[in-house]
Amino acid sequence: MRTCLEVSHHGGRPPRATIFCPRPALRCGWLLFAVVWGGWGVALSGAAEPARGRGGAIAEREDVPNDDVEFLRLSRDAKGRPASLDTSIVHYRESEASARAAGRRTRVEVDLVGAVHLGGKGYYDTLDRLFEDYDAVLYELVAPDNARIPKPGRKASGAIGNAQHGMTKMLGLEFQLDQIDYSAENFVHADMSPKEFDAAMQKRGESWWTMFTRLMAEGVERAERGKPTGPEVGIGDLWGLFFGKDREVRLRRIMAEQFTDMEVLTAAFGGEEGSSLITDRNGAALEVLSEQIADGKKRMAIFYGAAHMEDFDRRLREDFGMEPGEVEWVEAWDLRMPGER
Repeated sequence: MRTCLEVSHHGGRPPRATIFCPRPALRCGWLLFAVVWGGWGVALSGAAEPARGRGGAIAEREDVPNDDVEFLRLSRDAKGRPASLDTSIVHYRESEASARAAGRRTRVEVDLVGAVHLGGKGYYDTLDRLFEDYDAVLYELVAPDNARIPKPGRKASGAIGNAQHGMTKMLGLEFQLDQIDYSAENFVHADMSPKEFDAAMQKRGESWWTMFTRLMAEGVERAERGKPTGPEVGIGDLWGLFFGKDREVRLRRIMAEQFTDMEVLTAAFGGEEGSSLITDRNGAALEVLSEQIADGKKRMAIFYGAAHMEDFDRRLREDFGMEPGEVEWVEAWDLRMPGER
């Protein structure tokens, strides 16, 4: 007997319902994705020793094709084995025409720093060092503007916060809130308050349940169209995940394969309809960016979850007259088995 979930959705089409029945071969799924990525902004409201995914190296620098910007990738070694999950830092620069129209002699630069909210300690150490060079680092956190700056080691609060801390143990990783120095003088809160976020959800007729069903529905539709929605996990894989010596790395590999396919998340919460989770919160961040530019800041970073970046990319081009240039890739998760390092 299988448990089935009826998901009602429309996405701009006539409303319909999809019956979603998990397969015997489990899919590591979008629920975990939502916990690790999407839930971050509202987190405020006889085993072997874990193989910690240290991460942190600048894996590569390259020029960005103007119409093909990526913010998350899975790197493989020469034998095709997963090596690392990497996030990008994409450098944008204001066009000369936009700067001239605004009366600026120096063109404004903005870096989109895509984050994963669980990562290796070296990953967050690298980001902390890079953040020192910016005039301002705009960060995400649904909290009042006068809220206390998150302190490393703060006890998790709420279901999402507890789930994220639990995932750090399962994956052998660290939690972003415990590692990044949010007390730095150049850190600027650039997100909604809980009251603003609730109002945005109500205006759109959203709830956490409708967001979850949209995510599930998009995954189901992709499966119906024959598009992969992540690796299937069979009984043998489950045995290795629960009892294998390198289970943390095995689980990281499975989840990394899932997470690099951002199309499901962006289709569910982005696009023309948008959502409070991405579209409205990004709008709040860009209002703060405009204020920082007006204050004379020239080089800034937007430090948000990778799922937000496609929308930021579009708005920086359309509303700020910016174009992407160089991209740097930072290793967030080490996916190498001990013998492969």
